Amino acid sequence: MNSFIITDDQIARIIGAVFADELSRRFNRHFDFLTIAAWSGETDFGDQGLKLNDNERAVCLRRAASVFGLDTAYFETRSVATINETARVIGGEVREHLEFLTFKSAARGDEKAECRHRADEIFQDAAAAANIFYGRRRLISFVAPHSLLGFELTILTPNLQGIESIDARGMTPDQLSATLAYGDVLVATPTLWRYMMRENLSAPDNTMAVSFGETMAPNLGAEMRKAGFSVLRELYGSTETGLMGWRDAPTEPFVLFDHWRHEGEEIIRSAPDGNERSAPPMDFLEWSGERSFVLSGRRDGAVQIGAVNVQPDDVARQLAQHPAISECDVKASRSGDGVLRLMAHIVLKKGFVSDERTARDIDAWCRTGLRQQERPRIYQFHDRLSQ
Repeated sequence: MNSFIITDDQIARIIGAVFADELSRRFNRHFDFLTIAAWSGETDFGDQGLKLNDNERAVCLRRAASVFGLDTAYFETRSVATINETARVIGGEVREHLEFLTFKSAARGDEKAECRHRADEIFQDAAAAANIFYGRRRLISFVAPHSLLGFELTILTPNLQGIESIDARGMTPDQLSATLAYGDVLVATPTLWRYMMRENLSAPDNTMAVSFGETMAPNLGAEMRKAGFSVLRELYGSTETGLMGWRDAPTEPFVLFDHWRHEGEEIIRSAPDGNERSAPPMDFLEWSGERSFVLSGRRDGAVQIGAVNVQPDDVARQLAQHPAISECDVKASRSGDGVLRLMAHIVLKKGFVSDERTARDIDAWCRTGLRQQERPRIYQFHDRLSQ
């Protein structure tokens, strides 16, 4: 594992993203990209920095330790006060021994969200991605590095290629346009790509666009090519399985990476240690050859909104707890520009009026109990729900 190198600065980037994610999941504290990007290694955990109370600090440090395969109680006997101090301690352990890493899926339920992977398999995924990024001068990332695929693509892959990795989460589209140069690769989710296309991002010659986390719509891919991205790569995988496949255009099938094969309904991984294991994908796959497939719906009924897996039925159950709501059904619908959003169909209890004020009250209630991606964007009121 000598080539599996992660610098303290990179660990600090991951820790900052991990803290932001954990504070959002557990404590309903939400931060935008610009705020997180402004955090530096010297950002402290106290009143001059993240303003963590004792419980928040303990929870975030447990998560940081878990990511790098350390015991969750690791920091209970160690004193750290800044992101950099935490990164240096973890970096020392990682350089000595790194066997497992743990990542959380974007699903709501924490009890099933943690996925533990062997470090050599994560390295294997990154090496596969490096092959299809070959020849790039720099990697510029618009995504956080704390997810499994974000870590593989924006930390390990550029390390393997020996190229610079730039965190662009704090850049405006204009700044990003000025930063992009010949031979760069830019990594983002389709939601972020739509935002950049609306803001008229332009790219120089021989620039690659990489997308993951949601299925890319063909019209978005066409817009990206018009913006100057001459090469597109869309990657398929999940926190549960790792990186599985890729394609060049939204209209083409995905192709399995070489360390995967399928046998009937099973997907088999050939691990670096010579062992093989089955890893059921999160989607139903339709095969058009031995190694080519298209997606045909999630197995668990989830939809992907902003690269986050959302269960509409779960959102409906949450909404049904609102004091004004008698019944609720939540569906995903795609707007004219290809954006997937949730629509709530609601039957109110007697005494409540189906007007804009009620809709605003329900939306305000959703802001306190649901993640941004889980909040319906449209509320429709009915006398009864259709069967």
